[in-house]
Amino acid sequence: MVSSRIFLLSLALSASALADRRPAAPATPPARLTLDQAYDRALATDQSISLALQAVVQADLQPALALTRLTPRLNGSLSADHNGSGDAGFDFDRATGGRTRLSLSQPLVDPTVGPAYRAGLLSAQESRLDYRATVRETALGVAGAYFEVLRQQALVAVNQESLRLAEEQKKLAQERLAVGEVIRTDVLTADVTLQRAKRTLVESENVLKLARTQLANALNYDPGAQFAVVEPPAYALPADSLPDLRGRARRQRDDLQRLLSAMLRRGENLNQTRASYLPSMDASVSAGRNLNHRDNSTEGATDYSAGVSVSIPLFTGGERALNLKRDEAEIAKATLDYEQAAKRSDEQVTAAWLETRTLEQNLVSLRAEVKSAEENYSLLQQQYRLGESKSLDVLQALTDLNTSRTELAVQLYQSQLAARQLAASTADFERTRVERAAALVRVAPPR
Repeated sequence: MVSSRIFLLSLALSASALADRRPAAPATPPARLTLDQAYDRALATDQSISLALQAVVQADLQPALALTRLTPRLNGSLSADHNGSGDAGFDFDRATGGRTRLSLSQPLVDPTVGPAYRAGLLSAQESRLDYRATVRETALGVAGAYFEVLRQQALVAVNQESLRLAEEQKKLAQERLAVGEVIRTDVLTADVTLQRAKRTLVESENVLKLARTQLANALNYDPGAQFAVVEPPAYALPADSLPDLRGRARRQRDDLQRLLSAMLRRGENLNQTRASYLPSMDASVSAGRNLNHRDNSTEGATDYSAGVSVSIPLFTGGERALNLKRDEAEIAKATLDYEQAAKRSDEQVTAAWLETRTLEQNLVSLRAEVKSAEENYSLLQQQYRLGESKSLDVLQALTDLNTSRTELAVQLYQSQLAARQLAASTADFERTRVERAAALVRVAPPR
C-alpha cells in the first residue's frame, strides 16, 4: 500500500512538471508592447521563475522520501570461496563453496516517519511561497523597466522641446543683433543655452536606448529589438488606512507566510528528533542456499529465517540530546526571523504609502508650476521681442520651464510605479497572475 502511494506521488510530481512547461515564446516583440503583454512575456520566459519552479519540484520529493522509510527492502548477496589444506606440504584437500542469500525486511513501526512527512510537506509549501514571491517580484521588476522607458521617452520629448525653444531664442537674438537692438552678448548667451540643450538631448536619447535594452533583456528579447511601449492606465491607490495596509501585508505577504511555515517545519524537526527516542519495529525474512564441493562430491543446504525485531535506543553518546538542543535553537531563530521580517514589512508598507502620498501632492504642485513656467516664458519672450526684457531673463525662464517639465515627467511615472510598489508590499500587486501561476504548483496543506 505504501509502495503504491509513493508511485502515485511520483506520477503527480511528473504531471505537475509537465503541466508547467510553457510553450516557447516568440523571438520578436510586437510592434506595440503593452504592460500586460510585458508581464505575460516575463512570466513565461524569466529564468528566475524557472529556477524557483525547479526548487518546487525538488521540494516535492521530500514527503515521498520520508515515506520510503516504511517501504520494504530487498537485498541479495552472492559469495564464493576456494580453500585447501595439505599434509606435510604434499597432499592437498581442496574445497570449493558458494552461497546465495535473499533478504526481505519491512519496517513496521517508525515513529520518525510522521514528523518527517509533515516537515516535507511544509518544506514543499515554503518552496511554493518562494515561487509566488518570485513571480510577483519579477512582474514588479518588469513594471520598473517598463516605466523607465516611458520616463526616458518623456524626458527626450521635454529636451527636444527645450532645444527647439533654445534655437528660437538664439534666432531671435541674432535678428535683433542684425538691426542693432542688442549686443553680441545676447547671441552668445543664447548659444550657450542651445549647446547645453543639445548635449542634454543626446544624453537623454542614449539613456533611453539603454532603458529599452534593459527592458528587452528583462523580457528575453534581442537587445536591439524594436517595439513601442504603450501608456498603461492609471493604477488606483488603495482606500485602506495605513494600519489596515500593514495588517493586510502581515496576512498576505509570501515571505512572511514562508517564515511561518519555516517555524512549523522546525517544530516538526524537533518532533522527529524526539520520536527517535521511541522504539521501532521491523519484520524480516531471509533465505539462502549453500553449496560445497569436496573430493568430487557436492553438498547443498538451504536455510531460511523469519522474525520480528524491536529496536530500543538506550544510549547514543549524547547525539540525540545535542540534536534536540539544535532543533530548539532553530525554532527560536525562526521565530526571531519572522518577528524581524514583520517589522521590515511594516516599514516597507509605511515607506511605500508615504511615497505615494508625497508624489500625489507633488504632481498637483508640479502641474501648476509647469503652467506658470510656460506662461512666464511666453511673456518674457514677447517682452524680449519688444525690447522690454533682457536675454538672461528669458534664458532663465527657459531653464525654469525645462526643469519643471523634467520634474513633472519624472514624478508622473514614479507615482505610477510607487502605486504598484505599495500594492507589492501588501501582496496585492498582480494577484490574478500570481494565483494563476501558483495554481500549477499547488499542494495540499499538511495535516
